[in-house]
Amino acid sequence: MKKPKYLVLLLLVPMLILGGCGKKETKYYDSDFVSALQRGLQNRWAISDNIKDPNNISKDEATKMVNAELEQVKGYDNKKFKSNKLHEQALAYLNAIKEQKNSIKKYDTNSFITLWNEAYNKRTKAILNINKIHKLKVDSKYQSDLTELTRNGDKAINQDNKNEQINSLIKTIRFKQTKNDYGYKTYSANVKNTTDFSFKSFSVNVKLLNANKTVIDTQPIFINDWDKGQTNRFEFTTNKRFSNYNIVKDLVD
Repeated sequence: MKKPKYLVLLLLVPMLILGGCGKKETKYYDSDFVSALQRGLQNRWAISDNIKDPNNISKDEATKMVNAELEQVKGYDNKKFKSNKLHEQALAYLNAIKEQKNSIKKYDTNSFITLWNEAYNKRTKAILNINKIHKLKVDSKYQSDLTELTRNGDKAINQDNKNEQINSLIKTIRFKQTKNDYGYKTYSANVKNTTDFSFKSFSVNVKLLNANKTVIDTQPIFINDWDKGQTNRFEFTTNKRFSNYNIVKDLVD
């Protein structure tokens, strides 16, 4: 009569073993990434802070700086993050570093500085956003370096916002013919500054297109002291016959 008890025990053993082989807990790399980011930044600053002329870095210096940072954070683009926001900014940050590294290939061309600075702005925007999600901690001697990055990130984000508003404003401009003097026609548009900014100067180029979408003439328009909420008159005169036009931002201050 005791055999059934042994049978029950034998049945329980494999059940306990199976119960212990359940699904493994997912490993998230949020903290690991932040720690790697902090190390990478400090490794880069250890090099950049000792460069004699930061405004005229050599190709070798640029390469060492980027590699010192990238070496710590590479591979995290394939890791799992618990925070989707942190993951998004981590990817933006990693892509920006890679863009800076790629820009070094153009070191001997006129495009290097532009490409380097564009990647720098993207990198600092990501660092600013990461710092908002997870406060970055660096050695006290590097605190000023971190502050410089976050300030530039804030400046770059504000400039992006300004550019978006300017581009949206330009898209609202619609010209209508208002005069016709001996074959010279005047086209005008009353435009309200609906952005959050006032401009000392605001200039656009109106590219006149024929039926084949070929530019046949370009008309520049300049507006000075354009305050927020103010309406100004955009106007140009031409004797060219055109089918359509494109308005392109020129200089805005």
